[in-house]
Amino acid sequence: MFDFHQPTMEDFYWLKTILTEAQPMSCEYALSNLIGWSTHYGAQIAEVEGCLVAKIKKNEVFGFPKGKNWEKALDALRKEYDYPSFYGLIIEEKEKLEQTFPQEYVFYPSRNSFDYIYRVSDLSNLSGKKYHSKRNHISYFKKTYDWSYEEMNVKNISDCIDMNNKWFELNVDKDPDGIDAEREVLDLCFRNFDLFGFVGGLLRVDGQVVAFTFGERLNDNTFVTHFEKAFADIRGAYPMINNQFALNTLGGYEFVNREDDVGSEGLRKAKLSYYPEILLEKFTAVKV
Repeated sequence: MFDFHQPTMEDFYWLKTILTEAQPMSCEYALSNLIGWSTHYGAQIAEVEGCLVAKIKKNEVFGFPKGKNWEKALDALRKEYDYPSFYGLIIEEKEKLEQTFPQEYVFYPSRNSFDYIYRVSDLSNLSGKKYHSKRNHISYFKKTYDWSYEEMNVKNISDCIDMNNKWFELNVDKDPDGIDAEREVLDLCFRNFDLFGFVGGLLRVDGQVVAFTFGERLNDNTFVTHFEKAFADIRGAYPMINNQFALNTLGGYEFVNREDDVGSEGLRKAKLSYYPEILLEKFTAVKV
């Protein structure tokens, strides 16, 4: 029997060590996502044969083992749970599961969980006809407002917290449960900003924060953006913070993972409008 439990900050250093070694591609395995969203999604973790294994308790589905001994971990899970179901499998993991247990699983694409991964250079330069509307909004913002960009730090993070509180009041009625859950995760992230190694940026207009964004290193060449907030009534604020963050802060990365769209048509349209370099496919595996 394995010690599956809800991840907390007490698991921080073990998770950080194993994820640094695993070099994950999907946003579920960003350290702050594993800990921060565990309550909302009912996620649990355990060490199995030296690997990290995640589980969604409600549905009894497992993530692919993260670690060098993934084959031993898969075999241990099979023996304990009799060919358990898996979720969030990227192509490489799907192939490993097929090779380990041939003809035992059927695989279904989980489109709502596909990650949108962009080249940092594309978001920085916004070159070509396809980004024409983005450049127009940014041009309007620059011409209309007295603005400035700053990287987030201990001196200005309180301004971002104040801005988020205002954003929450303006938007919570649109999705009370989802936005309230997000606020709880944001509060955890703000409290542990330096510990998680977050990197972020903010926009000011007339000295007031009107947009912010932040995330963390996902692997050696990919950053993952967790949050991007802007006041909707300030035209161009969203594309501007996206562009300035990529241009000024993400130069050390080739790619930025902007997570999935959770099945929201609005989010899907917005994320596709930036033309991802990679739409990271994920699959659910169920015993035949």
